Parts: sequence; C-alpha cells; structure tokens
Amino acid sequence: MPESAEVQHEAAQGRARASPDGVRTPRVAAVIVTWNRREMVASVLEAIAKQDVPLASLDVFVIDNASTDGTLEHLIERFAPEAVYDNPTERAEAPAFERRENPGKQARNSLGVRTLSVVRNTHNLGGCGGFNTGFNIVAHAVGEPGEAGAPDYVWLVDDDVDLEPDVCAQLVRVAESDRAIGLVGSRTVDIRDRETTIETTIYHHPTLGIMGDEPEAGDPRLEEHRRWAEAFGGAKYGHGYHGTRDVDVVSACSMLARWSDTEAVGLWDARYFIYCDDADWCLRFKRAGRRVVLNLDAVVFHTPWHHKLTPARIYYAERNLIWMNQKALDGRSLRCTVRARLRHLLRESLHAGLCRRGFHAEVYLRAARDAMRGRGGKLDMEPSPSEATSACLQRIGASGRTLVLVIPTPDSMAAADAFRAHVLKAIPETERPRLIDFVRNDVPGVHDRASDDRIVYAPHLRSRLFRQFGLLKHRPAGVVVFDHACDVPMVSGRWTLHVGSAGPDRITTEACGLFARLGIMARWLGTLGRGLVFGFAVRPHRSRTRYG
Repeated sequence: MPESAEVQHEAAQGRARASPDGVRTPRVAAVIVTWNRREMVASVLEAIAKQDVPLASLDVFVIDNASTDGTLEHLIERFAPEAVYDNPTERAEAPAFERRENPGKQARNSLGVRTLSVVRNTHNLGGCGGFNTGFNIVAHAVGEPGEAGAPDYVWLVDDDVDLEPDVCAQLVRVAESDRAIGLVGSRTVDIRDRETTIETTIYHHPTLGIMGDEPEAGDPRLEEHRRWAEAFGGAKYGHGYHGTRDVDVVSACSMLARWSDTEAVGLWDARYFIYCDDADWCLRFKRAGRRVVLNLDAVVFHTPWHHKLTPARIYYAERNLIWMNQKALDGRSLRCTVRARLRHLLRESLHAGLCRRGFHAEVYLRAARDAMRGRGGKLDMEPSPSEATSACLQRIGASGRTLVLVIPTPDSMAAADAFRAHVLKAIPETERPRLIDFVRNDVPGVHDRASDDRIVYAPHLRSRLFRQFGLLKHRPAGVVVFDHACDVPMVSGRWTLHVGSAGPDRITTEACGLFARLGIMARWLGTLGRGLVFGFAVRPHRSRTRYG
C-alpha cells in the first residue's frame, strides 16, 4: 500500500470501525465498473453518497474500462478522488497498478466517503475483468482477506442503476445476521417503471443448464417457492415483497460479498468477459457451503436485461452457460446438460441462417465452438457498420427494383411504416425502390390496406414458403428485416437489410446469396460434428487459479 494511502487508512480506521454509540460498523468496499457512461456512473456515485450507513465505513472504487467519453477526467473534476491508478494490463488477473499523484490536491473526496479511488484500465476488460480489477485494487489499497484493516464486505454495483438510500444497510444487515451467508443480493425494479419488480429469485436449472425464476420441476424447493410467490402475485411483477429468500443466484447489479470468503471461493472466472460471471460465482459460493441470500427489502432500479440484448451479448451468455455448467455439474448430468445446450445453439443457428439473420447464425456457432475449445475473452466478430439508408439502397442497386419488408410482429409493422415514410421522403421518385410488405396474418392492422404491395402469410411453414411464389416475378433486390424479427426463410433477394432501433435512416447489410448460405451450412455441419464428440467427452472444469 502506498505511504499516503496508509496514512489515510490509519486516520480513518477508528471512524470506520465504530459508530457514535460504540457499536462496530462493518467496513464495505464498493466496486463500480463502467465503460462510456460518464453521467450514469456519476449518478451511481451520488446515490452511494446518500446511503444510510456511516460514510466513513465506505471505500469506493470506480473501474474505468478504457472509456473514450472522458469518464476519468469527469470523475476527477466532479468528485476529487484521493487516488487515481493506471492499470496498463491486458489481463485483469495480472494487474499493474500505477498510482498517480493526487490529481486535484484535495485532502478529501467530495462524496464524503472514507476514500474514493478511480482505476483507469488501458484495455476494456469487460464486466468480468472489471470486477476482478476491482477485487485486486481492494486487496492492494485496503487489504487482502484476513489482513488488518481489510473490508468486511465488497459491494458490487453496476454503472447504470439507481439505488434506494437503504440498500447498503439492508444488504449488510442480512449478511451480519448469519456468518454462513456469503452473498446477499437485491430485488430489481424497472428503472423506467419504479412500481414494477422485474427480478427476485433466481435458481439454477441443472437439466437445461439455464436460470429461472423458480426451481426446476423435481426440485424439492419448488412447492414451497410457489406458495411464497403466490402470496405476492408472482416471483416478479407482484407487490409487497419483503424479507429474505435463500436462492442459487443473485445479480451483480447490486451484490454484497463477504470478503473473507473469497479466499476459499476465489474471484471471477477470467474467461467470461461479460454474462454469467456473477451466476458462476454464486454457484461456487454454494458449493463452498456458503448461503446465497436475496434481500427483497434491498431495492435497486435497473434496465431489464433483455432490453440490452445484442448478438454479441447472446454469444457471451450462451458460451459462458456451458462453462458455468461444467463447474456446477458432473457425470451424466453434465453430459446431458451440455448436449442440450449444444442442440439449442445449433437449432438457433439454423433458424437464424434460414431466416435472413446470418450474423446471428455465426454468433451461435461461434458460441458453441469457443465453449468447446475453451476460448475465452472478447468476441472478435463485428456486424457490418451501418450506413445511411439512401446510400445503401444506391450501393446495392435497389433503384427501380423491389424490396420486401418482412413484418411478423406489431413492432415491425410500426417500423415498416416508418421505413416506408423515410424512403418516400429521402429518395427521389425516379430512384425509389418498390416496397412490398410480407405480413404475418395475426399482426394487428394487416388487412387495413388491401394492395398489390402486400402479401399476407400464415405462421405455419407451408404458408411461409408458398406465399413467396408471389415475389418471384419481382426478383427482389433485398429483404428488409426490422430489429432482427424474421420468421420466414426468404428465398429471393441477394441482400438482407437490417433496420434497428436507431431508426429508418440507418441500415446494416448482409450478403445472403447462395455462397454465403452454403458457407454457413458448412460451418454448421462442422460444429455439429464436433458437438457430437464433445457432448459425450465433456468433463467437469476445475480451475487451478483463484480466477474461476
């Protein structure tokens, strides 16, 4: 520990250990990982400063994952941290902390917490690497588990949450009630609708290798859990939640960990980058004999996870689920579960490839292949960059030709209307493509406009294929898919044009000609062959380091 940090540490030691009435106050080190969210992480810091705990018991560490939006400079100017560290490493498990001189020369940070430190990673190490960096800086600056002055708990907090003022106190209260409790988690409420609970209990389902709101069928906890959920109107979206529940998993958006337990359990699996890293850690705590507890009175406001789902995030979730199960299961149950996960990935890849989502198809295949060969870290695939709609249509030669708009959902109907309006406004009539709607028959408003420019299909496969014969005479230049929603194996059209949430003025293209599809199919068959072998040969994973 640097000398100046030691002086600060000793000066605050008494204040951190005892409250005014002489009762010992547990020490907490809060760790927040951020990437290009300077205003959001600042809001989280302000929420931490409003916590109903003695601020002299809080050491706060912000891990800046190589942000490019000026996060570090913003935090220094706004909060005057006592310490700023550079961490020029590509691996969180090999930190290289270099402390800068006090950038603002202030004696104390403006939050009022015991200490505030910011670590600037030279590389984006993901959420997993960010929190491992956080654990390492806590050990470096405050103390390893078991050392004098070390914190009692580490509080992991996401950078896009809001916190009730009593969250930290609620988490610590439950952790202090039983030394066997290793982790305590929070109830998650929708940050945009603060009356709606979106996550409470989380259980591991060994048969399918996934997580669910309730124990899986056959679990002896299921009947009691259903009685509990019924009392509140469900495991989520209910009302009046209170008390605690022993669970398998709690979310790291607000999770309190007993620091001394990390000696036996270890830190986060260095392979994961993002997703399932917190679930993996929870299951490891349970295997070590520690309790994992949800405190329903500790409320954190957060964005529903599925609103942040992208192809890359699907990759991490699917790859890491297989690794998580390799540590949670063994023997026949492991082999059956891994085969189920691989079947799921192959099925999703095939469906995506047939339904004009080539990048999704490749992502599912990569998740399977990388899980089988143990390739960790960040995904090295990127979708094509988006471009202006008018420039894209000109580049693919769509002028005067036909584009098919696939509309399987109400949201895609609204997106198609916006796209049509944009094309009418932005592209001269002489260069404008003809737009034909290909609409599923259960989408509201499908029959409101009878036209030669609308083809209606039914959900069953025969209709989805047969109705395409009406397009053959038009020889479409491409197929437009909105927010990756396509349930039709479209045959015609060399290009797939993806229109996302950014709006109708931006398009991402994929080549979907014969050779592109044959390439996906060849890789699919290769992954199938490898999966058949791996599904029977897979063995439990046991890490030889503290990282996993």
